[in-house]
Amino acid sequence: MVRTLAVVMWLAACGAAVAQTGDEDSAVQAVYASIENSIHREYDAVLGVVSRKESESPTGRFEKMRDVVRTMYYNKAAVFSNCAAEAEQYRAPGAPRVPASQNLLLNTCLEEKLGELNKFSNMLGYATTFFPDRIERCGEASRLHDREKLLPPYGFLQIAEPKLYDFARYTTCLMKSEATSPAAR
Repeated sequence: MVRTLAVVMWLAACGAAVAQTGDEDSAVQAVYASIENSIHREYDAVLGVVSRKESESPTGRFEKMRDVVRTMYYNKAAVFSNCAAEAEQYRAPGAPRVPASQNLLLNTCLEEKLGELNKFSNMLGYATTFFPDRIERCGEASRLHDREKLLPPYGFLQIAEPKLYDFARYTTCLMKSEATSPAAR
């Protein structure tokens, strides 16, 4: 219920931005700004769980885990913003808003993009173990530099080098063998 209400609020902010400027980038930025508090609450809850589990581990491991969580939440916020702006873009001017739970375009986009993020998250441990040489190269090849400029990370998600990814491309790259890799020889 709360998530549905939050998505409706995101769509309202997005619709106002599109109506004022007609610019999709402005709509994405408006939605991104409007979800900051929600993303912050969710991030704090997850970080609390991570910190309890990692409290007995060396500090360096916790810091690394925190950076991974920050990157994932930065990407999650960007995905929500992009999907909401895309859904609003296709709404006819003056047409009533559809509740988020019934907005097929929004829900399809979120399901697809968050599914890609989830698949990547599940694949990362495997790739780290078996293909560590691919992680950095595939990450760089999958970055969304234009979105990084458009959507800087929130203050609570500050990391040394914030990165937004195309997770479908990243996962595909991680699983693709190269002729130059030792395993392909």
